[in-house]
Amino acid sequence: MKKRFEEIDEGTGYVGYKEAFRLVVSNVKTLGIEELPLGMCACRNLSENLVARVSYPSSDVSLKDGYAVKSGSVAAASYRRPVFLRVTGSVFAGSGFGKKVSQGSAVKICSGGSIPQGLDAVVSGEFCEELSPGEVRIRADAERGRNVLRKGEEVKAGAIIAKKGDMLLPGRLGLAAAAGISHARVYRRPRVALLGVGDEVVIPGQPLRSGQLYSSNLVTMGAWLTSLNLPHTLAVAKDDKKAIEKKLLKSLPAVDVIMTSGGAWGSERDLVVGVFDQLGWKKIFHHVRMGPGKGVVFGIWEGKPVFCLPGGPASNEMAFLQFALPGISRMAGEKRHPLESVPATLTEALVSRHRAWTEFKDALLLRDSEGNYTVTPYKNGSRLQSIARANALICIPEGRVSLKAGHVIPVQVLTPFQSKEET
Repeated sequence: MKKRFEEIDEGTGYVGYKEAFRLVVSNVKTLGIEELPLGMCACRNLSENLVARVSYPSSDVSLKDGYAVKSGSVAAASYRRPVFLRVTGSVFAGSGFGKKVSQGSAVKICSGGSIPQGLDAVVSGEFCEELSPGEVRIRADAERGRNVLRKGEEVKAGAIIAKKGDMLLPGRLGLAAAAGISHARVYRRPRVALLGVGDEVVIPGQPLRSGQLYSSNLVTMGAWLTSLNLPHTLAVAKDDKKAIEKKLLKSLPAVDVIMTSGGAWGSERDLVVGVFDQLGWKKIFHHVRMGPGKGVVFGIWEGKPVFCLPGGPASNEMAFLQFALPGISRMAGEKRHPLESVPATLTEALVSRHRAWTEFKDALLLRDSEGNYTVTPYKNGSRLQSIARANALICIPEGRVSLKAGHVIPVQVLTPFQSKEET
């Protein structure tokens, strides 16, 4: 029995997981570039470096409401021995101060106001008391630079704010705006057609007859695409070659990627691959040594990537997450896998079904108060419950027969990858 199992799995001619992934990423291309206002660039990937046009701030400014002073004039100031200075005017955010400030004088200043020429520190208002319109009592010292944000300290003109390929998150966009940038050139996002295939498949919201089921696969895949701001359409087709072909031809002009669910395995009712064969696509691989999800098919039709995914929920999810979603993300300019990977301690041993295959398992990932992760295989007989409740994936890679309890392993987190804002 063992020999027969090895013959089935090693003699299938299926492509390995790593090779399949390489074939996907090497056959998808970015879709072109568009220039958009910053407010429309959130979570988009840059097609070129983003360079500051102006310095921010454009002059030395105060970080506090208080009094701008020469640091030497308040060096001896304390609560018991205050220093008294003449007040020669005021400066507010957005305005300058053109007067010359003499020795022993101060200028009242608001947060964001430009530091008058010749002054080099700001004493916060809680340590100051204006005795009259022309005099202030100061009860604290302030060394040079205290409460002052220097010109260009946040960003200097000509500095690279973000590099080609970086994802633009809101904080980075705010920095870009402060640096005088109003638009950015980003990669266009691919538009995806999701097509469920099968007489039994119904889009949620439609009437359900006996023997039919609502397409959780389409909703799950669509939700993932939405979480990454990737536009998509949903449709279903019956188990009929003409019906499938009609849906595919209708969707082709308006999308950049086609993804089907169901009808990809190879029985007399699995028609999708045959339809694409008739339409003249280039099939790149069919079946992968991966469980679940081995029935995935990938090809190119009219220059556009096509992913034919299995109909079973577990297989559909894994083929989508490991091949389709990374491929689509690459088309949008993102080179990283859309699922972040973190190191976690495995709580119990796992055994692979076969060392020639890559195996993924749903898991529960926990993080303790010190930031350390532990991961436990999720055990539930329901495929949909596992998909709904697991928050991570464990991978037993090809060539490994087991993973030992207590070992630290890389774990995929089931949330869309987001670039961390740099500090």
